[in-house]
Amino acid sequence: MNIVITCPRYFSEINKLENLLKEYQVSLESFSPIGQGFKSKEMIDCLKNATIAIVGDDEIDDYVVDKCKKLSLIIKWGVGVDNINISKDIPKVINSPGDIYIDVAEHIVYLIGSFLRHIPYIHDKILNHDEWYKPIGNRLMNKNIGFVGYGKIAQQTAKLLNSFNVEQFFYDPYVNNTEDTIAHKKNINYLQQECDIIIVTTALSKETEYLLDKKFFDNLTKVPLIVNASRGQVINEQDLIDALDHNKISGCALDVFETEPISSSNLLKNQKSVIFSSHNASNTHEANESVNSQVTDMILGWLNEQ
Repeated sequence: MNIVITCPRYFSEINKLENLLKEYQVSLESFSPIGQGFKSKEMIDCLKNATIAIVGDDEIDDYVVDKCKKLSLIIKWGVGVDNINISKDIPKVINSPGDIYIDVAEHIVYLIGSFLRHIPYIHDKILNHDEWYKPIGNRLMNKNIGFVGYGKIAQQTAKLLNSFNVEQFFYDPYVNNTEDTIAHKKNINYLQQECDIIIVTTALSKETEYLLDKKFFDNLTKVPLIVNASRGQVINEQDLIDALDHNKISGCALDVFETEPISSSNLLKNQKSVIFSSHNASNTHEANESVNSQVTDMILGWLNEQ
C-alpha cells in the first residue's frame, strides 16, 4: 500500500506519520508542486501507485482516476474540493477543514481594516518613497456588511465584526435565519442596495461560478468594498476590473483569483484600489496544526477499517 502526498502544507507531518505507520505495511512518497498545484497529467505520474492521496490544490479528474487504478482514498487538505472533479464513487473524496474558518475569518477582518485605513499604501509610501503619507480613512463602525455565502467562515467573521456595531446581512439559499444568527437573511438584491462592504465566502459550484458579474455590479446602489476569500471564479475578474474603472465599487481586497498565481500581466495590478493577498488566508501555524492532525487521524482511521 502506498500513500502519496502532494500537499506541501502536510510535509511537516511526514516524519510523525512514518512513525505512526510502522505497524502497517505502508510506504510514503511525496511530490512538491511548482506553483499552486499539479495539473491532471502530472498527477497521473504522482499517483500511479497510490492507494491514498493527500492533495492540495492539484487537479484531479476522471482521467487521473482511470489511470491510477489503485487509488481508493483522496484526502483534500483544507476545505474546498472544487479542484477534484470526478464522477466515480471510488476513490472516496473527503476534505479536512480543521478549524481553518477561524483563520480565514481573521484574515477577512484584517483585509477590511487595511483597506479602510489605507495601510498598504501608507507602508509603501514610507518604505519605498520616503513619504510621510497621511491619507484620510474610514470607520468600520456602523457600516452595513453583506455576506455572499453564510457558512462557518462567514459566521465566524460576523462574530468578529459584531463588536464594531455593524449591521450584518447574508445571502445564502441553503442557510436559514435562526435565533443565533448574527446576520439577517436577505436576497442578493438587498445586499446590492444596502451594503457598504460585501464579503464573498460561498463555495465554488456551477451555481456560484461568476455569481458576481457585470449584472451584479451594474445593480449596485452603493459603492461597496468587495472582499473575496472563497474562490476566484466566483467573481468575473474582467467585470470586476470594469466595475473599478467605472467607480461602481470603492475597491476590493482579494485573497483568491481566477488564475493562481496571478500573472504579471493581470490588469488588476494596474488598479490603485485593490489589496492583494496570495490565497493565504488560512495559512497560520495553528490552522496547519489543526488540519494536519485531522488528516493524520483520517489516514489511520481508514487503515484500521481495512
